[in-house]
Amino acid sequence: MQPKRGEIIRINLNPTQGREQTGEARPCLVLSHTRFNETRGGIVIVSPITHTLKPDIKTLIPIPEGFKIRGSVIVEQVRTLDLSQRWWITTGENLPQSFVNQVIATLQIIIGENPN
Repeated sequence: MQPKRGEIIRINLNPTQGREQTGEARPCLVLSHTRFNETRGGIVIVSPITHTLKPDIKTLIPIPEGFKIRGSVIVEQVRTLDLSQRWWITTGENLPQSFVNQVIATLQIIIGENPN
């Protein structure tokens, strides 16, 4: 079973280096499209979730109320992971498409084309 876009999974992000987010069961938001996830043999693109809530930091997007997982998606810590090589489990929660779109839009600002 491959996770769907917008799904929150828990995954072992170790090993890491430097300031990369760590965690043996770190919650992450799946950003890659479901079809990509299904065809890439375990490869997914995710952003980790932190318990930190700091509205003044625009790359920490707070998860909407009403979900078991609380905190913020760390947009700039996006990672491509091979689920066939890491421990992971679904949380059974899917965030709304509008929220995922907000995360993607913020990522596009970070990595998008510089108009200057």
